[in-house]
Amino acid sequence: MDLEFLQRLAKAITAEFGESSEVVVHDISGDDTEHTIAVIENGHVSHRQTGGSASRVVLEAIQRKHDPSLVDELGYLTKTRDGRVLKSSTVYLRNGENVIEGVLSINYDITELL
Repeated sequence: MDLEFLQRLAKAITAEFGESSEVVVHDISGDDTEHTIAVIENGHVSHRQTGGSASRVVLEAIQRKHDPSLVDELGYLTKTRDGRVLKSSTVYLRNGENVIEGVLSINYDITELL
């Protein structure tokens, strides 16, 4: 997983969509579920930071990292702990052996739009 490239991608996405957008990259290549956040831009959206823990979606990816039937999820709704509504997308980052090594999450706070 090329974290430098993913950091650049995260910056580009949040620059394009502004302060209401957040991009998170979780590194799940190891066994540590408490510190999976390797890259985060606009962490104020979900109140998370680099070194933070896995979300429900990421925990599922860890359990199913060898499952080729686990597919990307795009445009679903989630809610933050403080009640804001996010439109979210999850992309699974696989290695050459089709094993999930990372998760790219894009979140957009749509609370004000609702």
